[in-house]
Amino acid sequence: MKWRWLLLMGSLALSACAAWQVREPLGVTIADLRPLEMNLLEQRYAVTVRVLNPNNVDIAFDGVAFDLEFNGKPFAKGVSRRGGVVPRLGEALIDLQVVSGLQNILRQLAELQKADQPRLAYRIHGRLYVPGGLGFIPFDTTGELSLPASGGRPRG
Repeated sequence: MKWRWLLLMGSLALSACAAWQVREPLGVTIADLRPLEMNLLEQRYAVTVRVLNPNNVDIAFDGVAFDLEFNGKPFAKGVSRRGGVVPRLGEALIDLQVVSGLQNILRQLAELQKADQPRLAYRIHGRLYVPGGLGFIPFDTTGELSLPASGGRPRG
């Protein structure tokens, strides 16, 4: 019984090694954003994020939790049990969904009406969860989206 316990602990420690070797912060940017459901009180969006891994180890994850802000104000939240691997010195696209409320949409529309150029500064911050419940790898990135004049999808 003792050997099984030691073997289990050893394998869990090895799976968490990649998370402990992450020295450089991950870069997370919005690659695509499109509406899925538009109801009066709640809106759902499909978001594709690009995760850049500047570290020399693969990063395996089995969940994501994040907040999305536009123009310095909260816009949407998302969680996912979707997992994958971001290769060492590489990138991965992750398809996620976020939920936003009516007040967030109205706040953003008011900000856009005040602006000279239709741009959205964004911040996406959250965590990639390491398999086995052994912690998480945080991320926090800012960027800017250009809004098309014809009402198409935002471009990152």
